[in-house]
Amino acid sequence: MKQMNRPIAIILFILAVFASACQKGPYPYISKAQVAQIDSAAHPPIKNAAFVYNGNIYYVTDFTKSVTQITTDGSAAGVVRISHDFTKFAYINYSGSITIVSNKGALITTLSQYTNVDSFDWSADDKTLYILVNSTMYYYGPPLSLPAFTYPGIPNGEPTNVISASVSMKGDFAYVVHYFDYTDGDEYELVVAPANNGKVFSYNSQEDGAGYNMDYVSFSAFNQDMVLGYGNGGASVQMEVDLFSGLKTDPDGTYPGGDSATPVYNSTLQYLVAAAASTTVSNAYMPAALWLGTPPEETAASHPDNLFIPKYASTASTFYIDWK
Repeated sequence: MKQMNRPIAIILFILAVFASACQKGPYPYISKAQVAQIDSAAHPPIKNAAFVYNGNIYYVTDFTKSVTQITTDGSAAGVVRISHDFTKFAYINYSGSITIVSNKGALITTLSQYTNVDSFDWSADDKTLYILVNSTMYYYGPPLSLPAFTYPGIPNGEPTNVISASVSMKGDFAYVVHYFDYTDGDEYELVVAPANNGKVFSYNSQEDGAGYNMDYVSFSAFNQDMVLGYGNGGASVQMEVDLFSGLKTDPDGTYPGGDSATPVYNSTLQYLVAAAASTTVSNAYMPAALWLGTPPEETAASHPDNLFIPKYASTASTFYIDWK
């Protein structure tokens, strides 16, 4: 083979070194388009969240984009649940009952027949709002075919009360039972009845390491991901959460509750949508998407980040948010 002209070889070597030096970041040997694709996968958009701020409902299509105010009458005082098609918002009003509005803020109905609501959410097809009140399920819309409440592992004759309930997108039914044990006092148990007559199982960690009791369960709109919350009862902030995915009988792990009464988990994205303490407003909490993954060893590598909406830091005693 004919030897390459020495000056040309030197020039090519210099160009190669220059090109290599100009490529920065954790992926030095791929194109900028490929870097952008990797970064997009590492920073997925957190979409379609609703939250309560200063008595009104707000909606964000993406945590990095603008926020839309849904209601203006200041009547929102508790849990908010957005429908899976993002056209309806149901929330607890100051009378303790449920108000439903459209995504334009128009009143659809007020369910004044239900007060002291323990939990509620939309069915997968958005045709029904299921409502738990004093251990009884009610339905605004066609009734769901849910199994009756059962209490595996709880001795017969001990007083029971279902304090939170949720239905997954696939029809699995989960609920938290508070009961009184005549030997040990107040106890708590999570019961899960899988769809299609699957075998019922229970989870009875009773309390987390800090002594908070189970008081909240909620499936997300993402497969069968579920949050089991531990708080101080009632509408309290979830101090700790057990996170379940794929209808597992044991949690993926235990995490701080995210300063919200109603955190939502997505195991695929490894995000918990909840709240975080404001960095600009004292004693206030802002909407947050909290990444639960482990940072890579290569610090320059692209990885997800926590996302915040600091403009809407609420000073209310309890922060409510939903994510569909």
